[in-house]
Amino acid sequence: MIMKRNYDMKQGILAFLMVLGSLCLAACDTDPIDTTRGELPDKEPLENTYVSVRSQFSPVERSVVYLMEGTGTTSDPMYCRLNRPAEKNLNIQAAPDESQVEIYNAKYGTDFLTMPAANIQIADNGQISIAAGERISEKIKVTFKADGLEAGKYLAPIVVSSDDVALSDDGGILYYVVKVRKPEVGDYELDPVNTTVFYVNTSEYSPLLADVWVIAKEDLMNYGVPNVWERTYGNIVNLRVVQIGYDEATERAMLVLNSDIRYVLEHADLHIRPLQDKGRKVCLSIEGGNTGLGFCNLSDAQIADFVAQVKACLDTYDLDGVNLFDRNAGYGEVEGMPAMNTTSYPKLIKALREAMPDKLLTLSDYEEPTEYFWDTEATGGIEVGKYLDYAWSGYMSEDEDIQILDPWNQIDQSEGEMNGMMFPVNNHPRKPIAGLEQSKYGAFAVPFYSMSSSYFQDQIGLSNLWVWRMCGWSPNNLLTFGDLISNIQGDYETQWNQIVSLTLMVYEPDGMDGNYIYGVYISHNLNGNVFDPYTTYLYYEDYAKDW
Repeated sequence: MIMKRNYDMKQGILAFLMVLGSLCLAACDTDPIDTTRGELPDKEPLENTYVSVRSQFSPVERSVVYLMEGTGTTSDPMYCRLNRPAEKNLNIQAAPDESQVEIYNAKYGTDFLTMPAANIQIADNGQISIAAGERISEKIKVTFKADGLEAGKYLAPIVVSSDDVALSDDGGILYYVVKVRKPEVGDYELDPVNTTVFYVNTSEYSPLLADVWVIAKEDLMNYGVPNVWERTYGNIVNLRVVQIGYDEATERAMLVLNSDIRYVLEHADLHIRPLQDKGRKVCLSIEGGNTGLGFCNLSDAQIADFVAQVKACLDTYDLDGVNLFDRNAGYGEVEGMPAMNTTSYPKLIKALREAMPDKLLTLSDYEEPTEYFWDTEATGGIEVGKYLDYAWSGYMSEDEDIQILDPWNQIDQSEGEMNGMMFPVNNHPRKPIAGLEQSKYGAFAVPFYSMSSSYFQDQIGLSNLWVWRMCGWSPNNLLTFGDLISNIQGDYETQWNQIVSLTLMVYEPDGMDGNYIYGVYISHNLNGNVFDPYTTYLYYEDYAKDW
């Protein structure tokens, strides 16, 4: 079976502990975090150039990868870094060294099995170069193969050597812990703690992509013990693309289902019922259609007509609710369409609730259409929040960091008032929606960044999320993710699980204490691949639409 890397990102724990732990001490009153540090280098080594080797996904000399029994493979990007810019072009050689396993076990009291060198392949024959003036090499791929391996915990030391540069005391070896596991079968509880919101773009994927996520809380310090818990995620699944359109002949506001979402609805037994059977709520996410008509400029007659269409659709296909996401309406861009007003949208929300009291009604808080929902005078006396089950941030763009929209905890970040402290970034300040309980508001939404995205590489958004969480500013457990992706070759490869693991690592109450990691698994696979009830891998384009 072909397997890929489960980027649970244990390494992020240590990175954030070292870099952000002190920042949180300045931002809020929390207990200090103790970390183990080596002795300071003496003067002489600092005057020379030293090299260390690291995984891209770990700031320390250890990293964890996963395999399943069989013929699977998994890969990890590795690189070398210097303590100062190279004075000339440097050549470094990397190779597996089985002899280091016995030394490691003796030193740390562990009992890792030896990963055979034959099961490890390093790209470019292990040749790594660092150009003059640079400190970090290009990344090269290390591939691990499960051929002939039984379930267990293996150690795969990668040793670097060079005639051009010295090795730091602890940086000449990168230790990969390779966890080979048997397939695990069984049912998994839908997360009872967090309410997780998924979006699925049916123009690209079957909704079944939302039905296979398994999150495992793993004890980092005890590899041999069972996971603390295993749960499925995706309590609310919002299906796209559904739009509000405009019929010029009748001047009606129309519920527009594109061909993909219509196919999904007409084949609900295949694409929707499996989600609902496990307790997930499947909803339509309605957004603008660039016609100039949207939720903010409807007449009373159009509202009544549109609500009837939405209700009929939900009743016909036995759906659980609707998510309102007012974006791409094209307000002010289409000649002859009415201007925005502040009462239309609140009226629509109230009408939807009254027409469908038993359905889920949620709102994406996004830009101008919702920014005045705190002001009941502007909304015609309607307390919008009283009619909503949930609202959450609609800011989930790959073009900015994760935004913390916390209307109840506004931080003045003006120059001169930060005092060197770190606070969550919010480029889109909001006020509390009138009538909405704080516990029903999701203050952030997480996009699936590409591997090369600076926002992913810098992880500032995750840092902000951690600080916000550690300071006690999170009154709920509402997690929102942007459009789900499968494993995609190219710049999004492996990102299908990376983002979720990192988010949980910084959001869970004990995710940053160094004792636990949050692994992302898949409960089964489609598209003609071997059925596996519990794997670490999504095949390329798994759950891509096939109609």
